[in-house]
Amino acid sequence: MPEKTNTIDTAVELLEKIKDEEEVTIRFIKKDGTLRNMRCTLSFKKIPKSKQPKEFSLPKLLKLLNRNKIVHVFDLDKQDWRSVPFDRTEWVETANNLRYKIKRR
Repeated sequence: MPEKTNTIDTAVELLEKIKDEEEVTIRFIKKDGTLRNMRCTLSFKKIPKSKQPKEFSLPKLLKLLNRNKIVHVFDLDKQDWRSVPFDRTEWVETANNLRYKIKRR
């Protein structure tokens, strides 16, 4: 049985990891070069009803993921939606303290 590694290789894998967890912390580099740790979720249980998406566009989501490598998440501290650039993401950590390093190409 192959050993499971704690790495994430694609923006889609990152999105899936966030979706699978109630809450994660992501560390990424902002446009201005500063590091940011963000507690975030995609769980509707943790997103206020007024902030939940009214509509969903799969083509738009896939375009952002594939071309721009942008993942949209709900910031639990700011209580609003934020964009996370996959190419500048360092790691994601689950509530169980499992950390997944982002593998950059």
